[in-house]
Amino acid sequence: MWSAEYSPSVMMSNNKAFPVYNSQHNAVGAWFLGPRAENFDYMKRFLHDVINEQKKAREEYYPTDEASDSRLSFLIDVNFITSTMQSSSAFQENMRNLDKWLKVLNEMLAKYSVPFWSPRYNARMIMDTSLPGNLAYIATMLYNPNNVSSMLSPWTTLVEIEVGKQLCAMLGFNTDPKNKEKPVAWGHITSGGSVANLESVWYVFQMLMNYAVYPLMQIYLRNAIGKTAPLSYIADTFNVELCTGQEKLFKDLSAWELLNLKPSTVLSIPQRLFDEYGISAEYLHSVTHAYSIHTVGKDTLEKQFDIVNPTQYLIGTTKHYSWPKAAGETITGIGSNNVIDVPVDNAARMDISELDRLLAERLKNQQAVYAVVVIMGSTEQGAVDPLDKVVELRKEYERRGLTFVIHADAAWGGYFASMLCLPLPVGDKDANPDPDNEFVPTLALQPYTETQIRHYGFCDSITIDPHKSGYIPYPAGGLCYRDERMRYLVTWKSPLVYTSDEEENIGVYGIEGSKPGAAPAAIWLSHSVIGLHKYGYGGLLGEATFTCTK
Repeated sequence: MWSAEYSPSVMMSNNKAFPVYNSQHNAVGAWFLGPRAENFDYMKRFLHDVINEQKKAREEYYPTDEASDSRLSFLIDVNFITSTMQSSSAFQENMRNLDKWLKVLNEMLAKYSVPFWSPRYNARMIMDTSLPGNLAYIATMLYNPNNVSSMLSPWTTLVEIEVGKQLCAMLGFNTDPKNKEKPVAWGHITSGGSVANLESVWYVFQMLMNYAVYPLMQIYLRNAIGKTAPLSYIADTFNVELCTGQEKLFKDLSAWELLNLKPSTVLSIPQRLFDEYGISAEYLHSVTHAYSIHTVGKDTLEKQFDIVNPTQYLIGTTKHYSWPKAAGETITGIGSNNVIDVPVDNAARMDISELDRLLAERLKNQQAVYAVVVIMGSTEQGAVDPLDKVVELRKEYERRGLTFVIHADAAWGGYFASMLCLPLPVGDKDANPDPDNEFVPTLALQPYTETQIRHYGFCDSITIDPHKSGYIPYPAGGLCYRDERMRYLVTWKSPLVYTSDEEENIGVYGIEGSKPGAAPAAIWLSHSVIGLHKYGYGGLLGEATFTCTK
């Protein structure tokens, strides 16, 4: 029951409890068009600027163009679409058709679209999109950049790289190349969380079943039976660290030990071969290609190593439908039967004791685990799995010889990390926009949830959707890697020894081809205006949490 002092009516009428002027809450009002288009005049002005800039860009591209023969200039209009064309009956008829059908489109959209902008609509998990996000998308869309190639998107490619760094930093990954204690993270934009989840399955599959196991080990096996092997000269000196912490010659590793190498160990192999033996990435690729899973297939690999029990994914029963879809119906062919449900407790969170039981069974049977997927904000329940306990379990099982990738499906919960981030102060100005601590109806994270979010940095990869809690228009998903080298596992190009000065072309990574540069531009502008900190997105999500709870 509400007490009299804090009843809704008192809170709405008593300025001491709910002051009219509050800079934090007022700022939120500037970030959206509004349920009743309250900021329409602002949006109209900004759109006018956008259209004018498009006109200016087109006019200023080769502005001095003229007729090639000056004697004919009086006959030639340098404009492709001439005034004569515009005054013709055919041109005017097509403009009338455009006007007619555009009105039909607008009418149908207004009549049959979901009113996502209204707080009265609660039938779906969607909300209004941010004003900067919408404006940036429209502005960039007119230039139609395709982030599949930097040649087609010279600026929006850089924007996507920057947005990836911003998301990684917010999630607790290291983005500073000078910090040698942690791997440098990398992130990019996808069409949605389903594609991000699918890509994460692909990179884990590549790392365990191809990159770590088959190419080099198969060469050593050939050497062991007396056949010539290009890398036989390193067989007696090349050691790797097991997940238990022990070191062992790579050629002597069992299939079980190979399947349980840490990601950091696997990813360091190409660089180590170059540093210690002068073996280039190109040469490594050339001598191992014939033995790769792309060449011989998964069945041949498993028979060669006597892998009887299929490697599996463990994930809570609140999982998104994209997980069995990714395993069974798309790239990897893992099989949906090998996506194992971990029971949840009464709070719809992964039951850590059940996970422990499943891991113990797999250790006993020597059945490898690709990854444990934690759900950070389940679609139906908003539940957050105990990531901190999963991290502890991984450490425990590594001592016993079993390890696994930890992937966080934070499509919904990723942006809530902004509630724990402090903005950087500008000069002597306090970064807090509300120093008087006036009352804004926000709700802080529960201590349990805060603990889980602070463990994001221990994950190997994280799915995060700007088009969900980032208030960005579709399509805008994202995938962040704790170690930037992981992206080399999701490209058809050979894994390269990364150098920081090489030109980045992000279109070669992931499973998508063409993708709009407008999406990262929308994310970038929204991040720039709102801010990925507790007074920006954190404040916005705090108010949303309060409203939902109330």
